[in-house]
Amino acid sequence: MFMRYALPLLAVFVLSASAAEVTRIFRPERHTRGDTNTRRVQAIDEAAWIGLQEVYPAPRTGYSAQEGVADECRFYRFRRTFESAGGKLTFDVSADERFWLILDGEVIARGPHRGMVTRWYYQSYEVALTPGAHTLEAVVTALGTHAPRAQLSFRGGSFILKAEGAYDALLTTGRAKWTCARIIGTKMDGLGTSGTFGAGDQCASVGTGFLDELPEEGAYQQTVVVRSPVRDGVFGPHAGGWELYPSERPEQMHEEKRPGRIVNGDWPTSIPANTTRELLWDLEDYYCAWPELVVSGGKGATIQWGWTESLRAPGKGTGRAGGPKGNRDLWEGKVFSQAFTDTFSCDGRNRAAFTAPWWRCGRWCKLTFTTADEPLAIQKLVIAETRYPMPVEGSFACSDASLSDIARICVRGLQTCMHEMYFDCPYYEQQMYPGDTRLEMLFANMLSADDRLTRFGMMIFDWDRRSNGMAPMNFPTWGTQESSTYTMCWLLMFRDYVMWHRNTAWLKARLPGVRHALSGLELHENADGLLENLPGWSFMDWVKGWDIGNAPNGKPGQGVSALNNLLYVLALQSAAVLEDELGHPDMAAVWRGKAARLGQRVRTLFWCAEKGCMADTVKKDCFSEHAQCLSLLAGILPPAEASRAFAFLEKGEGLSPCSTYFANYLFDAYAAAGRTDLFLKKLDMWRTFLAHGAKTPFETQRVESRSDCHAWCSAPLYQFHVALAGVSPAASGFRKVRVAPQPASLTWLTAKTPHPDGFVVTDLRFGEGKVRGTVTLPAKVSGEFVWRGTTRALVPGLNEIDE
Repeated sequence: MFMRYALPLLAVFVLSASAAEVTRIFRPERHTRGDTNTRRVQAIDEAAWIGLQEVYPAPRTGYSAQEGVADECRFYRFRRTFESAGGKLTFDVSADERFWLILDGEVIARGPHRGMVTRWYYQSYEVALTPGAHTLEAVVTALGTHAPRAQLSFRGGSFILKAEGAYDALLTTGRAKWTCARIIGTKMDGLGTSGTFGAGDQCASVGTGFLDELPEEGAYQQTVVVRSPVRDGVFGPHAGGWELYPSERPEQMHEEKRPGRIVNGDWPTSIPANTTRELLWDLEDYYCAWPELVVSGGKGATIQWGWTESLRAPGKGTGRAGGPKGNRDLWEGKVFSQAFTDTFSCDGRNRAAFTAPWWRCGRWCKLTFTTADEPLAIQKLVIAETRYPMPVEGSFACSDASLSDIARICVRGLQTCMHEMYFDCPYYEQQMYPGDTRLEMLFANMLSADDRLTRFGMMIFDWDRRSNGMAPMNFPTWGTQESSTYTMCWLLMFRDYVMWHRNTAWLKARLPGVRHALSGLELHENADGLLENLPGWSFMDWVKGWDIGNAPNGKPGQGVSALNNLLYVLALQSAAVLEDELGHPDMAAVWRGKAARLGQRVRTLFWCAEKGCMADTVKKDCFSEHAQCLSLLAGILPPAEASRAFAFLEKGEGLSPCSTYFANYLFDAYAAAGRTDLFLKKLDMWRTFLAHGAKTPFETQRVESRSDCHAWCSAPLYQFHVALAGVSPAASGFRKVRVAPQPASLTWLTAKTPHPDGFVVTDLRFGEGKVRGTVTLPAKVSGEFVWRGTTRALVPGLNEIDE
């Protein structure tokens, strides 16, 4: 069984009017390990992993080449020519590390989608073939330590394909006679001046790009079996290495385009001999994209293609960065000083096609053409935008037009941080941290009801759980990072998922991990039941005066932290919601009771009656917005104390402020108190971003932030729907809807909020304490409308509002 989605042929360089029709197939998902690698549980288990004899001998297990992976990068071209009688070719395919699948000279697929060795993904396709001879090729990259840090590996340079029916003997690896040759013209070339550490290395190609390079016929060798097909073992033997699962994620976007303009000249069609020409390309938006360049002639010429987020003023800045960025729209008088640059060297051939083995990103490109004694013809100069193909189906508009501009950069920030996994940022790190990711998952709910990337993120954290129950602080990535607080952020995702989405079978598979994590945290409770001396980096927020992001008293040996324990209360409450959803009321009561007892202890220990707020420490010598937010959201304070704590939060004097990372928790607290006016005031920071030419939200509130693109700063998008329009789930799976608008100073708003069954559409006008308009719910979905203390029922379909 499988689902089909049609997609166009993904041709990078050669466009053909007779291109084959390619359809992506989605095999049934497997949520648990079961008999994976112990018995044949899927068709691809009948195929062998193949490669050259030289295939990397050991998996990447750490940060350095000495820990198992050769420092050399390698590129391979697998090839198989076969005869077809015509009809459908259906197959599953994967590789280590990545593949480009090429049919008769045209790229038809890219992958595999990111995972881990014990959760390695394959993709499935159906291709309509014409009768006659065809050549199927796979370009496989094994970048080793030069790859992005999120790219894991077991045996780099390996390939597997399983074909169905008559094509089984012709194409299935381990049965069919595939050959393979090294691609030698492309090498990895360090980090340059980029300042990145997680995005992989620059590349240098000679002659043509790695996808276009055709090895000499004599370079091809017969492949060898790297790992045999999985066997049905009677006594439960487990095959080592890759454990294969069908990918649930769609094909990544791959759209060729040439946005923006050359600010210092015109688009080139040729470069004369013995000439150096620099082109400064303003993409006029933030893009993640593959560089694509086709040239002819120009023997001895070099092209350097650099990418950066922002130009900088001349002068000394931080490290290699240069001077300040200032307004991102301005370019005159600025320099291209911090860049990720690939180098392409020409040998004079016709239609040399250059690209990179991983996508690049930013707003600005600089292309430097240096020719020798021959002119260089430029036949193609484009980018191919790539990201997770999340449709932007949600929308929001209101009487304050500036909020539409804020929403625009928040949406773009999310898009550029959503790929085969969520990223904290696309330019510098490309890492997936539970703290950042929980926020991005919430914000993405405002774009679409598509939950596949969210499920992947939650699941991969679960699969990399430690023996003590802790989720990774960052995964997938080389090496390990530990954080108890980020384990709690992972646990918070489950309440979010239960309320916004529906997938009971998948949630059941996650439940053992949730219970394991909570049991692991319990081991770090002191005699009073409070968390203390937590393992790992207990990151809470980037706050001036805090020790590298740890909350006060948050490090081992410092005592008990209010913030760590308040996060624990919320994690326990989230687990209770999950247990209820899965039909375990007794366990839900356990977690809910534990949360209540813990909340009471935290209140007793950290409430400062003198100031009327929660303290960060037992000594009550420091205070933060965080402690007020979390205690209010956890509901541990009686009404009188909650009112005092919120008043103290509103006043803000003497409180360590939330950064952009923690802003959504602050905004949630404002909304819970009915004070969205305070949220609207905070939007001046995003207006400042826009005034400085931002296309995506910055990493911090500072205009001179390190990163110009950080999706954790897309919180306004979520609050526009949930706080201002007041749309939220009133029951698990969004089976009931609550609409409780809090317009503050807005006179009208319209919102289209994604829902598993369609959309919740609000169109409301406000004035003189009244609200008029309509709320439209999906078919068979009911809910409630709340306005100034009164509640009325909402029915499926159109509801007239006049309150």
